[in-house]
Amino acid sequence: MIRRLVVMTFGFLIATGVGAIFLPVAALFDPATREAGFDVTMAAIFTYIDDLVLYDAPYFAPSALSLLFWAVFVGVCAAPLAVAALIGEVANVASWTWYACASGLLAAAAPWIARASRGLENAHRGNALEARLALLFFLTGVVTGTVYWLVAVRKSRSEARHPPPAPGAPAP
Repeated sequence: MIRRLVVMTFGFLIATGVGAIFLPVAALFDPATREAGFDVTMAAIFTYIDDLVLYDAPYFAPSALSLLFWAVFVGVCAAPLAVAALIGEVANVASWTWYACASGLLAAAAPWIARASRGLENAHRGNALEARLALLFFLTGVVTGTVYWLVAVRKSRSEARHPPPAPGAPAP
């Protein structure tokens, strides 16, 4: 049990780290998401322009950026994988399809979940950029789910079903 928790934690940390690297790199390849990411970053820095004047500006801008990156990391890389992994572990699922698709779909739904949490009157709106971001988030979720499956599920589940022979035992 303790060994399984360590493997799960290690797999989760590796998978979310890979997702945190994959997301900005993939976003840089698409001009629309690159521009949107730049706009959101600038908005995060300059939304609180009064705070930049009142407080020491060199310390406030990295704080605003780190809050933005943390929110995207948790909403796209960590939370969807955590939900998919928790359900997969409780249900004893060993399928790559589950971990990749469940975390991908949950990550892709992040913009709509965030909008719905602010109010259902805006939950129906959408545009082409939002669809591109949803696709990018879906791919990030698939990457994190796949890495988690490779690290924490694939070998351990097959060993649980077909344990290796004991040392000195005749081969089947």
